[in-house]
Amino acid sequence: MHKAHLKKNITRFFVLFIGVFIIYSIYIHLEYRQNLNQIQDRNDQIFSFISVAGNNLANRLTEFVQLPIEQENSSEVKKELYNNWRIVRGESKSIHSELQAISTVHMRKEASDWSLLQYSLFRVDGFIDGMTNKFLEQHSYAISSEEKKKMEAVITIYKTIHAESEDELVDLENILLSIKEPMLVIDDYYQITLERVGRSTQ
Repeated sequence: MHKAHLKKNITRFFVLFIGVFIIYSIYIHLEYRQNLNQIQDRNDQIFSFISVAGNNLANRLTEFVQLPIEQENSSEVKKELYNNWRIVRGESKSIHSELQAISTVHMRKEASDWSLLQYSLFRVDGFIDGMTNKFLEQHSYAISSEEKKKMEAVITIYKTIHAESEDELVDLENILLSIKEPMLVIDDYYQITLERVGRSTQ
């Protein structure tokens, strides 16, 4: 009788243990899903910000490249060049800050997409930084034909991102495909980067 009672208690304990384990597993899964949703929501908010700031950057950069830079000695032209570039640089820095807040934890397949987007836009910011330094060093907004092409590529990138952001579901993979060509114009090492992350054939 003692053995039967002991066996009954062991069975009860085992059933209780299984029950606790199942409840704990469900709790962990729900916590994981909630955390994942929070990360996704945060990344989506960052992307929306980048879309708006990038569109403003693209508009100002369009105005910049359309100005008669050869007439920059004119106070009016120089003022317009300065104001437009100041906003371009400011928006780029804001985007850079937001990019640093993107999280790829638990993002699985999308992690590589977010990481490549981060890298791409960091490179764009690097180009804008480089141009800012050049303007300061030469005390002029004069640009070469190659630099103008790169600026036009920046415009294309942010206009593409803004257009894609208007869709209800943002397709990062499609965005990365769309900005590949202009990124190749801006970044001499972009093709190598794509090869390293297995994107060169896309």
